[in-house]
Amino acid sequence: MNLILYAIPGFMLLLLIELVVDWRKQTGYYRTNDAIASLSTGMLSQTMGFATRLVSFLAYATLWAVLPHGELTMTPLLWVVAFVFYDFCYYWSHRSQHQINVLWGIHVVHHQSEEFNLSTALRQPFNGFVIGSIFYLPMLFVGFPPEVIVTVGSLNLIYQYWVHTRFIGTLGWYEKVFVTPMNHRVHHAINDPYIDRNFGGVFILWDRLFRTYQPELADEPCAYGVRKPLHSWNPFFANWHVWGQLIQDAWHARSWKDKLRIWFMPTGWRPEDVKENHPLPRCLPDTQQKFNKAPSAVVSAVVVAIHIVLMGWTVWFLLFTNDLTFGLALAHFVPLGGGLYINGRILEQRKYATRLAVSFWLLCATLPWWVSGWLLPAGLVAVLFAAFAATTVLAAAWSRRKAWAEKSVDPRTLA
Repeated sequence: MNLILYAIPGFMLLLLIELVVDWRKQTGYYRTNDAIASLSTGMLSQTMGFATRLVSFLAYATLWAVLPHGELTMTPLLWVVAFVFYDFCYYWSHRSQHQINVLWGIHVVHHQSEEFNLSTALRQPFNGFVIGSIFYLPMLFVGFPPEVIVTVGSLNLIYQYWVHTRFIGTLGWYEKVFVTPMNHRVHHAINDPYIDRNFGGVFILWDRLFRTYQPELADEPCAYGVRKPLHSWNPFFANWHVWGQLIQDAWHARSWKDKLRIWFMPTGWRPEDVKENHPLPRCLPDTQQKFNKAPSAVVSAVVVAIHIVLMGWTVWFLLFTNDLTFGLALAHFVPLGGGLYINGRILEQRKYATRLAVSFWLLCATLPWWVSGWLLPAGLVAVLFAAFAATTVLAAAWSRRKAWAEKSVDPRTLA
């Protein structure tokens, strides 16, 4: 049973509480653009399942059907064992995702935020299905059914949510056994002492056992993000970021051996000729300049308002589209996926972003008339998306007018 959907209200409540604390204390742990980008990747991660659920089925149920395995009778004790066993497998999966180029291309999404807060916890890739059940095959061989793996996996992910905060310090003895905010902040940091440390999901015991544990140091404040900065609020590019670079590097490499092995080499490895001819920028803690491109306050407010509606659309999508055909599910996904992409372009102040947004939302307003089986009333959809288009235009026009006014010169000041 996937419990993530039922945990979403709790996630949002805790996030709002943290936002209020951040505002009251003026700590600056949240930025609107960064938080929206993180939430957008999380929304895609959950909703893109309509396109990958067949793959997920093949990765678990089919392997259960065709591979030799034990047959366990689940008891309360075995559920506990399954939970611990899953975290052990998760440790090795997580560690491998940090240490192999092609796997890092999936997991990097979770680390791209240059802030560390509860919205960062929701920043998840939508292409994680590529890894599938590889690292959890031992559980299948022992005899834990696929539904058990999915359930304890959901619990594991839910636990990890609360450790993405900077408002909780050290927790004494608890940190010797469990993952906590302190040791997970280390995991997200790009400082030299913190790189590739603290991979556990629930239990930090694995890191202590396999010597990948690192506590937070008082004289080494954490700097967050990745060493090859994303510099984008586009959730689709976030998922393509590293893989795109690997494809370019493989193309530029002279050696066929390098073209192939670059995918499976340690994270960050590049052929010598590629490094020399195509150097990449690198971000270190003492040189980090956070990407903070953002439009005017009124445009940002419109983006936030649209994003809130799209969050509601996400929950609705997850609740009601599981039984739809692929084509109909895709039609319902288009306003969500496209809307998140449009919001990213607006936040980045891309050229023609407003025109693109207006065209897109007006097109979405017509969806119920040319897609049979649409689940929402046509009139409601038309009004909603037309309102998105109108408010986007008005906000952009108001911002341009204000910008021109601020640049105007009083004729009396001229010689």
